This record gives sequence, structure tokens and C-alpha cells, in this order.
Amino acid sequence: MSNTGKTYWSRRLAALGFKHLNCDDLIEQQLGRELKKLGYSGIEDVSRWMGQPYDKRFAANQQKYLEAEKKGLHKILAAIKNADLDNTVIDTTGSFAHLDDQTCSRLRQSALMVYIEATSDMKQQMFKLYMRKPKPVVFGDVFRPNEGETDMQTLARCYPKLLEQRSRRYRRYADVIIPRQKISQNMAVDNFLALIEQLL
Repeated sequence: MSNTGKTYWSRRLAALGFKHLNCDDLIEQQLGRELKKLGYSGIEDVSRWMGQPYDKRFAANQQKYLEAEKKGLHKILAAIKNADLDNTVIDTTGSFAHLDDQTCSRLRQSALMVYIEATSDMKQQMFKLYMRKPKPVVFGDVFRPNEGETDMQTLARCYPKLLEQRSRRYRRYADVIIPRQKISQNMAVDNFLALIEQLL
């Protein structure tokens, strides 16, 4: 999920000489034409375009987003297969777990999958931040309103379910699971890599 350190550590590894492949950038490229028509640009505008799960446009836009993410990952997989990209870090999105099993399995076969697992406290903090200012995210099929609920009540009930569903899928595809409390921002990159090797 957001704020666990995916992009932070990807950039630290890039500074060490790894090639950095960012899935957000590829999704934005895939959606570029449609976003441009609406006057949108940048990953923040991708979120605005997708909307909230209670918006009428959400289901269709969520599907387009996931299709763009799948195409982006297949592009990365082709690059890995057809080139010498041993020292490459793939910065996935949190929503990659909503893609089909075949795509996720292909990614796992092509790369070492590292899951930085949020602590319970972090998940609580994510929930509080999300409810304070809901940021559009892929919900898959988790958002299901109950009769008589307001939109915010449904979000409050379904968001923790989304976190748990994603956690299960991240664990399913992970080669290495790093508990978030084992790493800190000032940790040396060499130590981060050594921790991955230790947990293999």
C-alpha cells in the first residue's frame, strides 16, 4: 500500500545503479490520451480521473486503470526478457494485487518479489489518513454499500477490508516479506539489500 516505502527504496536502489522501472509512469502513459482530453496530467490527476468508488464513473475507470497497469507490467516483463536488466528494480503500484493471477505469477517468475509489510499501527494510521481525506484507490470488488449507509460509512467499513485483501495477495506473491519495522529511512542501501538476502 501507499507510504510503506516502495518508491523510496526503488529510488535509493536507482541511486546505487539499478535501473528503475516505475509502474505509475507507464500507467500514466497508457491513459495519456484520455487524460489529455479531459485536461488532466500527472499521477495525481489519474486519481482525480478515476474518482471514488461511489462515483458513477468509478467502475469503468477502475477497469481502464487496471488494464493500463497490466499493459505496463507486460511491457516491463518483455523488457526484462529481451534485455540484460539484472540490476533492475520494478516499482509496482499497490493495486498490482488486483491484476489477474497469470500476470502476477509472470511477474514473480521474472523478478524477486519483495513485500514491505505494514504494521498494524501503520494500517490504523493509513485508515485514519484515508478517512480524513479519501484518496481514490482501486477497490476491486471490496466496495459494497449496505442499505441505508452513507458513502463515508461504506468507505469506513470497506477500506480495512481492502487493506486485508491486499495484504493476503501481497503475501501470496512475495518471495521476501520485510516487516516495515525492520527498516528505517536512514538505513544504508547495502543493509537493505543484505536484509532481503537474509530473509530469502
